[in-house]
Amino acid sequence: MPLVPDPDNDDTAPESLFAVLRHAVLDGPGSTPSRVRHVVAHAKLEEVSHELRGYVDTMREHAWRSTDEQVRDLLTVGWSEDQVYELTVAVALGAGQRRLDAGLAAIARAQTRQAAAPAAPPRAVPAQALPVAEVTRHAAA
Repeated sequence: MPLVPDPDNDDTAPESLFAVLRHAVLDGPGSTPSRVRHVVAHAKLEEVSHELRGYVDTMREHAWRSTDEQVRDLLTVGWSEDQVYELTVAVALGAGQRRLDAGLAAIARAQTRQAAAPAAPPRAVPAQALPVAEVTRHAAA
């Protein structure tokens, strides 16, 4: 499937492309079980092991605050580097989806309010007068 949207092909609509990405990240081959990737993507922190909970929460809400120490802690308790990477991508995908959904919902609410509001009459824009020097120069020409 091409990665560039094609307006004549519904399979390349942004929603379809995101679905392909979501499937690859959450259900594609990887070192981390698919179920765990789904859990962290959907931020079901109650289902996440204690050592993973802080990392997932940090990455989901404040990724810039993540630390090397958090990653080292995960490696120390048995997560591999590949698994930490896969979990990070799954968390980012879930956080991005959540933000996208919130943005689209806000747009839909605004469109609903706009459609329900009575149409405002067009505003009259006053004509701008030319300075007297301009009028005189044009009249003399």
